[in-house]
Amino acid sequence: MSAHSNKSRGRHPTPASFEREHYKVAHITVEVIDHPDHGRTFALFAGEAMHPEDRKRPLFSGHIPKGMGTELRRLAHRIDELEPKGGD
Repeated sequence: MSAHSNKSRGRHPTPASFEREHYKVAHITVEVIDHPDHGRTFALFAGEAMHPEDRKRPLFSGHIPKGMGTELRRLAHRIDELEPKGGD
């Protein structure tokens, strides 16, 4: 079972064997878990879901595959190019 699920959060609100890390990206919250048994996973939540009650159900969750960091850096570089500059 995913450590991102509502049932998992209910059973383990403050897990001892892993930590839930949260990153805000515009109107999405990304939750990352390095679970000792189930591996490294991520979940996407709509809005600023920085509090547990806001993270009831992820829009998407999955394992972190090899190369995902490179893909995200490529996206970040493109977003850097598209961001408004100075007086825009």
